[in-house]
Amino acid sequence: HHWRFIMSRRSFVVMSLVLFFIGLFIVFNSVSWGHNAANAYLLSQGGSMDSSRFVIVLQEYINMYRWIGSIVSLISGLGFIKAIEFR
Repeated sequence: HHWRFIMSRRSFVVMSLVLFFIGLFIVFNSVSWGHNAANAYLLSQGGSMDSSRFVIVLQEYINMYRWIGSIVSLISGLGFIKAIEFR
């Protein structure tokens, strides 16, 4: 039983690290992905929109990706720290 606990902890540590880097990847790509999402939204609206409204849509998409990436990184990073604390 003890061996299974060690393996599950190792799996948790690896999963936490992978999720941490996925979160960072999302944050680093938030501008590009936000721009793509805003352009897709613009096209769904007929391809025309007031420029000030487009800037707001763009900023919100970028912020959405940043928040998602930050939350994933924060939670998984805390999980990683907690898992290695109990070694």
